[in-house]
Formats: sequence, C-alpha cells, structure tokens
Amino acid sequence: MHILIGLIVVTVLLAGFVLGFRVQRGTTPPPLPHEQPRRPATDRLPGEVSEFRRAVAVPHLDRTRRLRPYQLWGRTERVTAAED
Repeated sequence: MHILIGLIVVTVLLAGFVLGFRVQRGTTPPPLPHEQPRRPATDRLPGEVSEFRRAVAVPHLDRTRRLRPYQLWGRTERVTAAED
C-alpha cells in the first residue's frame, strides 16, 4: 500500500515538472540587454515628484470667529522653478 502511494506521488511530481517545462517552452524569451527599456536622462527616479509649496496668507479673524482646520484644507500655492 505504501509503495502504491509513493508511486502515485512520484508520478504526480514528474507530471508537474513535464507540464512546467512545456508551459515555459511556449512562453516568449526574456528581452535581450539592448531591448531593455532605458531610464530618462534626468537625475530623478521614475515616478518621483519634487515640489515646494509656499503657504498662503491665512485671513485674520477675531477670536470669536476663528477658522477651523477643515476650513484651511488645501490653502497652499505651488511654486515653479522659474519663480524661485
């Protein structure tokens, strides 16, 4: 009985390897080094964004009517490199 179970396990493993080789043979090969994509000619990493935001002046109200944090959301302006 143990021998039969062992033979079944070995057969399943061998069938898995054979199937894996057939699937791998059907796929396209990896690209050659000269076919690889090139990085842009910038010093930044791909997808990296760098910006400086200058705070906008907050309106001055008296102590009874002060602004709440949710009213200050998004109150910045972007500064481009030409403005610096």
